[in-house]
Amino acid sequence: MIGLNLIRSHSDKSGGDRDLTFEEVCPVWFRKFQKGLDRRDRYVLAKDSKYCPVGEAWGCTGKQAGYYIAFLIPFLGCWSCVRYGQKIGRVAKSDDYAVRDFESLISEFLAHWNREHKDITREIKR
Repeated sequence: MIGLNLIRSHSDKSGGDRDLTFEEVCPVWFRKFQKGLDRRDRYVLAKDSKYCPVGEAWGCTGKQAGYYIAFLIPFLGCWSCVRYGQKIGRVAKSDDYAVRDFESLISEFLAHWNREHKDITREIKR
């Protein structure tokens, strides 16, 4: 289960509007992490990048795009996001992963997302 530090929103350091939470950026994966990852979820994170949290954040899934989002994200504009997706996949592949390993990666990804791509989430929600 993901800790409360990913649920709460934090004020933007620039004094502007608040940062988005994991629930706002990736609602499907937020619910999965809250319930606990099952074997299928871990498989998806490790092997099927079109359904990962990074793909969800960008507003694309395999169902919508028809191909792997990992290949599309660089064309949309962010290699850092691709690397976060790869890191999440590596943790999911590990037999001795701990939830805190996902927490730290998701926290880093959210910080990056809020710095660089917050407007994408707002545009998707419109």
